[in-house]
Amino acid sequence: MDAYGHLRILVSLILGLAITRVLSGLARRLQEPVKTDRRHAQIVWSLVVLLSAVHFWWWEFALRFIDHWNFWIYIFILSYASLFFLMSTLLYPDHIHEHADREEFFIRRRHAFFALFAVSFGFDLVDTLIKGRDHLAALGIWYGVRLVAGAAIAFTAMRTADSRKLTWLGLIWLAGSIVWITVLYGGLD
Repeated sequence: MDAYGHLRILVSLILGLAITRVLSGLARRLQEPVKTDRRHAQIVWSLVVLLSAVHFWWWEFALRFIDHWNFWIYIFILSYASLFFLMSTLLYPDHIHEHADREEFFIRRRHAFFALFAVSFGFDLVDTLIKGRDHLAALGIWYGVRLVAGAAIAFTAMRTADSRKLTWLGLIWLAGSIVWITVLYGGLD
């Protein structure tokens, strides 16, 4: 097995754990709507993490073109994938009091969640550079705009405890991500 194939298995496992955790958390939200008091920031950011995890898995397909691997690149990619799992644990923690408001819990933990979200853009840039300058150039100016916008949304979200603002920030990011993914990755090259 080549290095990429080996890495792909571990990345898939980590992303699978993140996706499973978010889907399980969303299922609990659907089963217990009374615990959310009609607020939806946690749901919107769950959709952001789900789309981001799937996009990451697709994004990493470009790693197949790397000829020279080393242990530190391997660790870096696994660390990047782990960010999605860590964000999913902040959205849906292991232990939460059964009568606790899940949305309030997410809002209280938003600093850590959005810090990881912001860090993911730094990881994204390094990951893109690992794939080569040609790969970076092919993404165009909008790639840089996307990174800056994502970090700006993360820092803005850290500074507000208003569930509606967090919901709108998530919806804006989600809409932008859908457009970005559709334009850039309509096909697999």
